[in-house]
Amino acid sequence: MKILVLGGGAQGRVIARDLARSLRDAHVRVADLTQPTLPTLPNLEWIEADLADTATITRLLHDHDLGVGALPSRLGFGAMKAAIEAKRDLVDVSFCAENPLTLETAARAAGITIAPDCGLAPGLSHLMVGHQAARHGTPDEVLIMVGGVAEDATRPFGYVISWSLDDLLEEYVRPARIIRGGTPTEVPAFSGLERIKIDGVGEMEAFYSDGLRTLIETLPGVREMGEKTLRWPGHADAVKPLIASGRLLDELRRHCLPNPPRDLVVLDVRLRWGDTRREVSMVDRYDAKTGMTAMSRTTAFTTSVVAQLAARGGIKEKGIQPLERIARDDKAYGFILAEMESRGVRFKGA
Repeated sequence: MKILVLGGGAQGRVIARDLARSLRDAHVRVADLTQPTLPTLPNLEWIEADLADTATITRLLHDHDLGVGALPSRLGFGAMKAAIEAKRDLVDVSFCAENPLTLETAARAAGITIAPDCGLAPGLSHLMVGHQAARHGTPDEVLIMVGGVAEDATRPFGYVISWSLDDLLEEYVRPARIIRGGTPTEVPAFSGLERIKIDGVGEMEAFYSDGLRTLIETLPGVREMGEKTLRWPGHADAVKPLIASGRLLDELRRHCLPNPPRDLVVLDVRLRWGDTRREVSMVDRYDAKTGMTAMSRTTAFTTSVVAQLAARGGIKEKGIQPLERIARDDKAYGFILAEMESRGVRFKGA
């Protein structure tokens, strides 16, 4: 099998490395304009390509059996369209602004599967919600809380840069889509600010962010649903003035690029059915042995594992298959969970 990884950035190179080591009988190529740092493996190579051109993506995908998207968010939707044109399955991690479900009819007509948002959140968050809903029925209430922070809460802003700053800024200014009283609605970013306690971590603050994505459509009947970003207490008040003045990214670049980038990732999914409550949680930390951030471990590994599932024929349905849909299949869910745990990313209550 020939697998093409679109993008060799912070996530793409980790995805490619993990795919090449896990699928020894597959040939993995990483397409990017600049050569990424990759280990020397007989089944892993870089090819130079300008992926801002969707025609180039289409041509490259056509020459491979499976595509894995790890492009900046502005290019993600174009990669999905290219997969449809090339009639090749795609597992994607880009957090594009467009709704991937609008491509459902076209993907089915092409006879392909596109698995979007295969990262941390949306991604693992949706996997957990989808599995719980399939097992116990549609919940009355869903709250996803997720965030990546500095492991040391005393660092400036309590933060370590571990993913795209442009996408982070977008998260801080875009209104959050949530469900209230069974109806989709929008609330301002940073609204719903509250303090919560996370087992094994301590007190954090949480505020609404726009991460529900496909769940708004794929999980109808939920009365209350939202996603909140987790940060160390005081982060929101510290960054709001910088966002207003346009200085946020410069300040984060100046103060939040420590070496090594010791970060902490928390995912806490809380669901309620009447008086019954369930919680699924995960805490991951920077791995000093490998030099990998917790954000890469929980994002890139997720994409790689879902791509391995696709390569093994484990995603049966065609069309747009976000992880909440894939999670309905116990075998697929079990595979993803086991592979993540084998990489040290462990879940409580899953």
